[in-house]
Amino acid sequence: MLLPTAFSQDRRKRSKETKQKTVSRDIFKAENGVLKSGTFHIRQSWSEETDYDRPVHIKVPNGDGPFPVSIMLHGRGGTGARKLQAQRGLTDRIVIAPDGYKKGWSAQRPDVDFIRQIIKYIKTCKITDGSNIAIHGASNGAGLLNQLMIELEADTFHHGICSIGGLRPERHDGTNFLWDPTGGADFTTPIVPAKGRRWLQINGTEDKIIPYQGGKSTLGFQVLPAQHLFYLWAVHMGERGPKLRDSAGKPHATNEKLIIYEYLDGNFIHIKGIGSGHGVRAKEIHVIVQDFLSQPPMTVVTTTRN
Repeated sequence: MLLPTAFSQDRRKRSKETKQKTVSRDIFKAENGVLKSGTFHIRQSWSEETDYDRPVHIKVPNGDGPFPVSIMLHGRGGTGARKLQAQRGLTDRIVIAPDGYKKGWSAQRPDVDFIRQIIKYIKTCKITDGSNIAIHGASNGAGLLNQLMIELEADTFHHGICSIGGLRPERHDGTNFLWDPTGGADFTTPIVPAKGRRWLQINGTEDKIIPYQGGKSTLGFQVLPAQHLFYLWAVHMGERGPKLRDSAGKPHATNEKLIIYEYLDGNFIHIKGIGSGHGVRAKEIHVIVQDFLSQPPMTVVTTTRN
């Protein structure tokens, strides 16, 4: 279930028995359109590893489908297996939770291609609705989500949920998003990201790891201000109005500490958690996410506000 705790690093202790039960699920080969609850592997090689099998954990609902898909990207220190276990209440979507290498994600590893290969395969499966794929990244996983927004081709995924994550300034020069086509970390080449993606972004005002107002993280890197990042993506997807003022946010109907901003007819939503740190814990978040996922993928639109 996408509970509020899914928006923070999960620090609960788990027994070895529970971990083993999770990772010892049915292992199958990703071939011939087979997709079922269990684990398959994507083999990759890079500077740190050769022919390394990267686990991808899957939960498929009962029934014939086709089902929409949620790809869950864990934070640093997490695993896909644990992320999948936390989604037990999500029964109407295929849930896919890959493992980051050494429990993390890095722009200097082939993580983008890892997710690309996952999506490429699941789109061959009849049980999958390949026209309705969401990627939900938390913390370090949200950093990867922003990279996927920049680099993944059109129609690979359709909804992005960015929880307690941000974008480093070197990925946008004020005019263009930037990438390194060699797969390294020299982000100097302009790129035009795919359009037509919806976006839900959740940040806490007291987050020290991803500072809401931007600037230096306690981990040493710089990030863009949360509302600026939100606007950059909205403009890229078709927003033509001015940037919303901070005062333009509207309190949630049942929780005044959740301030909501919207662009593009509600296809772009930002939740500002007043007083929240690196994790916005509120019961309303679950409903917001479910409502967001219940909407159809966005067509490429242009919206102008007065």
